[in-house]
Amino acid sequence: MAERPLDDRAARLRLEPFARIERPLSMPEYYHASIGCSRRTLEIQRESIFILEAGGAGFDADRWREAVDKACAANPGTRLRLVGDSFRSRWINDGPPARLRVIEQTDWDGMSSEGVGFIRSEPFSLETGPNVEVTLVNHAPRGRMVIMRTPHAIMDGRGSLHFLAEIFRGLRGEELIGSNAGFSDVDLMLAVGARSSLSKPIKTQWLTGAPQGHEQGDDWRRIRLHTEGRNILARIAVAMADYMHQHSDLPALIAVPADLRRHVPGLASTANFTNMLLVRLDRGDGVERFRHTIDELRSKRMDAHFAPWLSAFKLLPRSLLDRAISRTASNFHKKRAFETAVISNLGRIDPEPLSFGDFRPDACFALPVAGSVFSVLSNVGDRSEMILNMPRMLSSNGRFDDFVAYLHARLAETENG
Repeated sequence: MAERPLDDRAARLRLEPFARIERPLSMPEYYHASIGCSRRTLEIQRESIFILEAGGAGFDADRWREAVDKACAANPGTRLRLVGDSFRSRWINDGPPARLRVIEQTDWDGMSSEGVGFIRSEPFSLETGPNVEVTLVNHAPRGRMVIMRTPHAIMDGRGSLHFLAEIFRGLRGEELIGSNAGFSDVDLMLAVGARSSLSKPIKTQWLTGAPQGHEQGDDWRRIRLHTEGRNILARIAVAMADYMHQHSDLPALIAVPADLRRHVPGLASTANFTNMLLVRLDRGDGVERFRHTIDELRSKRMDAHFAPWLSAFKLLPRSLLDRAISRTASNFHKKRAFETAVISNLGRIDPEPLSFGDFRPDACFALPVAGSVFSVLSNVGDRSEMILNMPRMLSSNGRFDDFVAYLHARLAETENG
């Protein structure tokens, strides 16, 4: 179905280079900034973390420092600092530029959360910065690594990829694109003007059934998907729904992050421009049902729906909001499922914009968000992968292994679907 043109309010969203940012946090930004901030919950700070892997060994750190500084200068959102709390919270971009770390060697193979702690060893402070970090790993089991991380309140996945591409433009001596959108995700959504949404929460169940045990924390794995078939997002969503329906008669609810940049062609920014679409799958629903629902939600711009009343949550200090919505020692084992699973699809990533000299990535992946069943799909060349996170209360008793085996079997069955 053809999309309707943007209304006049959206057309007035100005795309122009800018040097200064000073604006209130949007509600989604405030939500991400709150998670894990109180130190009285079980959550860690929510971050966007991208990892590039390539062969060879060694980086010219001085050249990378120059390129990172140049990318920061062209993209003011990389120097954000949070001032104030509640409704007084706002961003200003007077913070320091991105931090560059060089690690000579790591034994971490990039295949699971085991041993990943070194990535987060230097904490961020939203109030003081720096709030962007680039880590160069000279020697790893799979060659070299470039790791870029930032608080999710500051960047989403596409924003992180934009900044990474800017660094590589600087390394290659090319002109940088910079940022041209000083407005927020909520500014965009209100301008698009989707007044109601068909993408709604419903009562559902976790992917692997009811929580079991009292073990805290999360684990994630990087899973190679041996499939070249089409409709990979839909096929995985249906496999997840069918697996859940082994444990429950409730409808499955698959959450799919949606990039709002599509509503303003030419928008270039490091900022958060992601909203969530919720897709209901009843027992027996297949790939065509999922695709039809996603297409309908997108055609009606449900990805750009924002209820203004949600901003009332900014009346709460961030520490109080964290305690209200996050896992704690007393509630983590009985948290209700908001969705069955999240599937974030990065799609096919072109390695050329992320290449310089003899560094040409053969893999690019993002780490999943903790606290729920959260998966990230990516494809570089002929390598399709899924990074899958599960809270331990959902993966215990062999359930992680069982689901992965089930997923491989289902993808093989639907290879030509």
